[in-house]
Amino acid sequence: MSDKPIERELDQLKGINLPEQTKLLIGHENEFNMLEKQIVDNRLPSAILLHGIRGIGKATFAFAFARKILHITGNEQLDIINQQVRAGVHPNLFTLRISAHEKIKGFYSAIRIEDVRELQRKIRLFAGVNAYKICIIDAIDDCNINSANALLKILEEPPKDTIFILISHSIGSILPTIRSRTQSVALRTLSNAQLSQILQNTNFDLESHSLQNTIDLAKGVPRRAIQISQLEGEEILIKIQNWLNSAQQRLNSSHIDLVSTILKAGSAEESFAKDILLDWIASEAKNTAIQTPINKNHLASITNLWNKSQNLFDEADIYNLDKKQVLISTFDAIKTHLELVTNNRSVELI
Repeated sequence: MSDKPIERELDQLKGINLPEQTKLLIGHENEFNMLEKQIVDNRLPSAILLHGIRGIGKATFAFAFARKILHITGNEQLDIINQQVRAGVHPNLFTLRISAHEKIKGFYSAIRIEDVRELQRKIRLFAGVNAYKICIIDAIDDCNINSANALLKILEEPPKDTIFILISHSIGSILPTIRSRTQSVALRTLSNAQLSQILQNTNFDLESHSLQNTIDLAKGVPRRAIQISQLEGEEILIKIQNWLNSAQQRLNSSHIDLVSTILKAGSAEESFAKDILLDWIASEAKNTAIQTPINKNHLASITNLWNKSQNLFDEADIYNLDKKQVLISTFDAIKTHLELVTNNRSVELI
């Protein structure tokens, strides 16, 4: 059976296998082993919520775990299970995602109540093999209020021998009533060694990209590492990192020129530039918060910086603001914060 990537997911990366096609789960061993023991001990809950930042392998984990459930609770050979799951045809495995539009090219904007009802119908008419049924919702964040409430009703009275695996990139956005009916499992970012292994299992071009630079920029997120490896403007991202981490760079190079370079490179580089800036601000906030004693001026400054940068990027998306001005304003705000920290001045609202 061919392992050629199948295109059936809204945010699928070009040339990269879907989670159900991925043969090897790299990372998250402790969480996987904990859940596997629950299968063996017959203590598996009816619903599991896998949560963590986007791109760390939650869906890959979900399908790997689904294969494990099917193998332990059924009597099929593992090779057969793997082949059927990779092809998306295993009779006991159901997947709920944003669906392709029936009338126009593209996808719907959310998981609809119609999609949940269709899932419910398939489970009710189920005539699969003698093993547990598994429903993977990828991702629960994509449900609108109607589909979320419809899914809640199923979780309140789950069908017999059925496991729901919910995936979330933003656990705070989920209905509390849904969260209360699941076992929460937090997945974390991966190590550099694990990222390196994932990249070398893909079509990573070692001639065009530095493996170490890609890993450093990815910050433990496999999806981001793969996306960076597919960029032509990797050096732009390195320039941003250098600007953030070097006082000399900030003094001697204009971030206005850097912003112009980012925007000329393309939308992918622009998106990564935003991620790098927000990651740096988040890391700075975390480091400031755990300092002993806490410098209240620095903490107030980085909090203001985080709020301003988030608002800027959110408003840019909502109101289609000038991208260059938004990036320049963010760089200006970061520079103001760093000057305050360097000179230990009193905080002024940015």
